[in-house]
Amino acid sequence: MGKVAILKVGSGSFEQGFEVLLQIKTDDNRLLTELEGKLPPNPGLEGHYISWQTRFRQLTGSGEFRRRFQEGNTESWEIEAAFPQDQSLGNDLSRCRQLVRRVEHQMKDWLQSSTPSWRRIREQMRVEFADSTEEVRFILQAREPRLWKLPWHVWDLLEEYGIGIGYTLPEFKASQASVQYSTRSRKARILAVFGDKQNLNLKPDQDAIHKLKGAESVFMHQPSAKQFIRTLRNPRGWDIFFFAGHSQTEAHRGRIYLSNRESLTPDEFKNALKEAAQHGLKIAIFNSCDGLGLAKELIKGRIPVAIVMQEVVPDEVAQTFLKEFLTEYGTGETLYTSVYLAQSRLEDFQALPGAPWLPLIFQNQADIPPTWQQLQQFNRTPVKRLMNRKGSRILQSSGTTLLNLTSHRRSTQRILIALCASLITAFSLNFVRDIGYLEWLEFRAFDSLMRSRPVQAMDQRLVIIDITQNDVNNQNIPEDEGKNKPIYDNQLEKLLEKLAAYEPSVIGLDIYRDYRIKPEYQSLVERLQQDDRLITVCEIGDSGENSGRGPSPHVAAAQNWQQRIGFTNVVLDRDGHVRRQLLTLIPPIDQKFSPCRSQLPFSYLVALKYLQQKGLATSSPNPQEQNFPLSKFESHILQADNGNYAQIIEPGQQILLNYHPAGQNLAERISLAEFLYDPIDLARVKDKIVLIGTSDPSFQTDYVTAYGEMSGVILQAHAVSQLVSAVADQRPLLGWWQQWQEELWILGWALLGGLLAISMRPRFVLILALPMLWILYRYCYWLLVGQGLWVPFVPSAIAFISALLITLTLCRKPKS
Repeated sequence: MGKVAILKVGSGSFEQGFEVLLQIKTDDNRLLTELEGKLPPNPGLEGHYISWQTRFRQLTGSGEFRRRFQEGNTESWEIEAAFPQDQSLGNDLSRCRQLVRRVEHQMKDWLQSSTPSWRRIREQMRVEFADSTEEVRFILQAREPRLWKLPWHVWDLLEEYGIGIGYTLPEFKASQASVQYSTRSRKARILAVFGDKQNLNLKPDQDAIHKLKGAESVFMHQPSAKQFIRTLRNPRGWDIFFFAGHSQTEAHRGRIYLSNRESLTPDEFKNALKEAAQHGLKIAIFNSCDGLGLAKELIKGRIPVAIVMQEVVPDEVAQTFLKEFLTEYGTGETLYTSVYLAQSRLEDFQALPGAPWLPLIFQNQADIPPTWQQLQQFNRTPVKRLMNRKGSRILQSSGTTLLNLTSHRRSTQRILIALCASLITAFSLNFVRDIGYLEWLEFRAFDSLMRSRPVQAMDQRLVIIDITQNDVNNQNIPEDEGKNKPIYDNQLEKLLEKLAAYEPSVIGLDIYRDYRIKPEYQSLVERLQQDDRLITVCEIGDSGENSGRGPSPHVAAAQNWQQRIGFTNVVLDRDGHVRRQLLTLIPPIDQKFSPCRSQLPFSYLVALKYLQQKGLATSSPNPQEQNFPLSKFESHILQADNGNYAQIIEPGQQILLNYHPAGQNLAERISLAEFLYDPIDLARVKDKIVLIGTSDPSFQTDYVTAYGEMSGVILQAHAVSQLVSAVADQRPLLGWWQQWQEELWILGWALLGGLLAISMRPRFVLILALPMLWILYRYCYWLLVGQGLWVPFVPSAIAFISALLITLTLCRKPKS
């Protein structure tokens, strides 16, 4: 029986060293040895590797390689600024060779270190390699991709014993339970896909696969995505999936190009990969560029082994590697040894120093890489199914009517128990949910889902002029104005005057100015009174203790004040978080009670003004006339028992606030000092929405959101962005199912838990419960991100687990 040595690299850095854990296991996962240690620091290694990587990428994009490969390479390399861009190929080649020797020398010195904590690891590995009569595989488990790319194969231990190396992730799940196959078929099935071949010669790859003895190969040339996915999930199954063509890694995720028109990421055909794995797929080979992202996704998708190239790979290198690998593998060598030998033969390419570093094996720790002979013996008809049929015939021939009746009665009883447990659980949870006891848990789940959304670019329509604490402290304070304002009238006059010259679409002043301005600032007074682009704020009071804040008297005197004054009131949930946005709010009748008379929010008026200028809204902001597309929001206005809220008691119309996924970085922020005293590019402000506010805690309240604490102006920016995006970009508003749909959803998950509990053994049920909860969470996430639906996760998860446990307890067999 073979062994596997797993070196787990934990926390640390090249400057401080890395914590490591060595495990020696047998192929049946029996732990033989476990040692803790530490790799010493090696601060220069990473820098030299990056220098080699930069030179290597220059070599594959210059001279002969530029003519042959650059047009088909869509990847964007980050070339170090220190390297001249007009160097000759000869200089780059010489420097690249020096860097290869330096990196390999540093790598060997690092791995031969004599520090006690690392020496124990080396000595134990040497003992295992020397004493083993079977194959020993070496696997490096690390989370940091920089560690995967280093040339670990130059380690003296691996070279001395001819040990191949593979890589894996810290988290892994076992692939589908292995199924025994009959030996009727004697050929390994290979699906070979040849994608976009622009500037590539893929014929040698096809010839190498075609020459394999004992293989049944299917070739696809530039298939459509539909054809490719259908073929991959063929129920006859595949042993090896091979891809050649263009590929790349973008944002740590791989992408293959089926043609010059279509490309796919593994996530876009993950279900087909899952079916292929269930039907016996063992190995995936990507003889294409920059495949680290592909390998990570495949291993997460439970494909046992993936072989990829970590950098741009020229034609001759890829063709040579595939030919050498298939030659060794097809004649009986193990997979690790075959890759190791094929790697070593890439040193022929002296014009590409470091070419042997390119091929990498990624594998799922729970699987043993198969040999070529084993692939030939696998068959697509599971013996287990045949045995079930035989067992069924034996049972039918027994003729024991009493046993059959007893078994039927017990099955019926278990089904009834599961149904009753599920119904009781679902009704109980819906009752508890209606009275609000699960509200805080669902709020936490909602915040987690919101934060999990992919980060998007900033909203380019918005600019925030932030009056920071430094801006407040550094202002020239007029002698007669005191020290109680975030921005003084003289500074505000300069700001609005300069801002007007940049021609923004809307200016939103999120600062209270509920006092008359002195005559010496006549320009500021006239701008407040006459500039229709300027929207100001007030606050509606709700009690005698909180009477609110009035608007600017100069703006309030204007005839169109309803279009230029909006309230800034915010709705807080029971836990103090902001998850809702007001669309209307009727002030108290007694104006002595609240000086703010606006019925529309500040964010609404700013968004309306911007959309009017873009021709997407009418001119009147009257909430009763609903000329602004309120009809678009009517189905999303919260009522009692909508969504996961037990009750809505605040006055006014409200919608859920769909925060921009950029969070705190929603829009470009410019400090007051930068805007007033530094040159500003016209394009940063022209035709945009400009919001003016302060982040100084002395003059504003920080609000708690799913993205942490936000200043008032940032919160208003999210509200403006939601309204503008809903109309201009058709971005979905957040909604919910009707109450009966949510109750059925919870009941469905309760039934699933109950029926799952009686369908298999308890240990398997409990193991399967966590993946089912993950599926539920991911589906709720997909509905929120893709459809804008807030679906109850917490009640459904509790219903599933409760029904499952109750059913398991009630159906437990009594001891004899």
